[in-house]
Parts: sequence; structure tokens; C-alpha cells
Amino acid sequence: MSKDTPGGAVPYGMRPVGYYGTMKKKLTVAEQIASLKRHGVAFEKYSEDKAAAFLESNTYFFKLKAFENNFTKTGDRYNDLDFAYLADLSTIDCRLRELLRTICLNIEHALKIRFNDLLMQDPNEDGYEVVRAFDTDGRYVFNGDYKSSSIYHYSPYTDGMIQKYCSDPAIWNLWEVVSFNDLCKLYSFYLKRSNLKDNVTHFNKSVRLLRNAAAHNNCLLIGISEKINLTEYLQNCLKNLFGLLGRSDMELRSVYSAARKYPLVHDYACTLMAFLILVDSTGIRNSVGEKIKTFVGRMERYHRYSEMSACPILTETMQSIELVSNLTVEYIELHKDDFMKNKILHTRPQPIKTKNPMQQMFESKK
Repeated sequence: MSKDTPGGAVPYGMRPVGYYGTMKKKLTVAEQIASLKRHGVAFEKYSEDKAAAFLESNTYFFKLKAFENNFTKTGDRYNDLDFAYLADLSTIDCRLRELLRTICLNIEHALKIRFNDLLMQDPNEDGYEVVRAFDTDGRYVFNGDYKSSSIYHYSPYTDGMIQKYCSDPAIWNLWEVVSFNDLCKLYSFYLKRSNLKDNVTHFNKSVRLLRNAAAHNNCLLIGISEKINLTEYLQNCLKNLFGLLGRSDMELRSVYSAARKYPLVHDYACTLMAFLILVDSTGIRNSVGEKIKTFVGRMERYHRYSEMSACPILTETMQSIELVSNLTVEYIELHKDDFMKNKILHTRPQPIKTKNPMQQMFESKK
């Protein structure tokens, strides 16, 4: 009999700790600090009283503990980890999320502008046909009832637009009320339908992942490592950026190496490259450049993580993020007037070259 079936259920108030197998005891702030100390977290640079106030007013235990993953352990105890580092990393992570929200929202707006320009120049597209071709099942057709639609959700800020336009939406109606992921799918669909390619689409997934993580306040600097295959276009963009600014091949290879191992380095680099490619507004570029500069200044204001042996993933991540950030800012400042001439860092959609009949016949025989 199941634990929670009639006759076998244990009343909620009588369920012991561990009843579901993974439940852990709720801890008071004092108990949270004691737990950190048992796992080797020191309070030499940050007093226990100050730590208690931080856990009560600035963040919460579960979120703070995520940053422990950056530090090595001996048995079940962390090496050279002070509470001061956890508190500082939680603030840096917050600043990074704030920066990414700004960058990603500007990327989204710039992508809509680029999409709109293509539509305006296309004599074969009225803005409705692409939606109908994309949405053959009618999932994006609003029938006047939010409850029966999984696409549209009521908001006073979009209700008027949805009610007025989305029974048969044009693409410029639709991208105002759907997710960034849907916008990217619509854009890729239009490119394929129009026999076009746009290299910035290589970065859409990374932008979407960071956009969503930042919007939901997910921690980013949490020591995640996995094998990543770099796209050729990311390598081309970074090579172009480093080359233009006279940086060494060794520095470039160090970023390649980190981007192949750490999702945050990879996705952050992709997001910055997407910003450089898509955003035409000099004012926005300069404003974001200043925000990046401010973030870099905050990264190691109090502690030199890039020099700590006890947190190797964090060290390499910080070094790579700082380097790519600084080069992005330098590029924005040095190329305020001529950035649109760059064929890699400001690529535009291009027609896909079709193969001639002889070439197609030769390749079909291979």
C-alpha cells in the first residue's frame, strides 16, 4: 500500500523527517551556520553575527549553498572556503544576472528590428502568410478564451493587442506576445522559407538559456562543467575580436578551452557576440559597454578568485569572463563609428547559394 493511499497515509503533522526519502530538516539561521561550519566553512573574514544578518536579509540558505560547488573538498569538508566568499559570490552573481537581463532584452529587441527589416524588404511576404505557414495547427490563433489556450495568458498589458490582432496575427503582432524561444523559431522558419541564412542564429540557444536563467534568478556561478562543442562561428567571432584588439593566441586559446568546459563561459561569450552582431544603436552599445565595465570592476573587488587554488573552475571562469568582457568593451569604444563594416562581428542575413545542377548530380553519386 502506498504511503499516501487511503488507509495507508500518515497525517501531515505526524510525518517524520525523511518520510519521502529526500526530505531534510528545516534549519534555523543558527543551525544553518552550524551546518556550514561542520562542512568546513570558516567565519574568519565574516563574523557569524554578520553572516546571520546576511542570511536573514540578503539571501537564503539554499541559494547561498549553491556557490559552495565552486570549491574543492576533502571528504565532506570544503577547502579554504570562508563565508565571506559565499556572500560575495551571491552579490556578484546577482550583478551578473542584472547585466544579462539588460543585454538579452536588447538582443531580443534588435532581433525583432532585423526581422522587421527583412519583412519590409520582401515583396513576397505580407506578414501574415509566414505565420500561417509556421502555425499549420492554429496554436497561435486566439479564439477569445484564455483558458483554452496554452499559448496566450491574460495580462492587462497584452490583452488589448491579443484580442484585437491575434485571431489572425501578423508576425509583428505575434512577436509582441510570445516567448523569445518562439521568436527565434519564427525567425529561423522565415530564413529557411526565404532561402536565407543568418549566422547570429548560432547564438540563439545560449541567449535564450541565459535570458531565462537571469529572468528566473537562477544562480549562474555554481561551478558547472560539461563537454561543449564550440560552433565554428563563435570561434570566428572570438578570433576576429581578439585579432582586432591585438591579443595573443594564448589568451584566445584559454577562452576556447574554458568555453569547451564551462556552459557559463560558452553562453556568456555567445551572448556578447550576439549583442555586437545585432545591436545597431550606438547609444545602447555604449550604455551596455558601461554596464559591462561596472560588472567587471565588481567581480574581484574584494577577493581574487582568479588566483585561488581551492576553486579551479571559478578561477578559470572568472578569468575568461573578465577577458571577453574587457575586449567587448574595448571593441565598442574603439569602433563606435565603423562597427557596421565588420563582416563577422556585425554579420547580416545572406542568401543561401544554391548548387548548380552539375554539382548536385556529382554529389548525389558520391
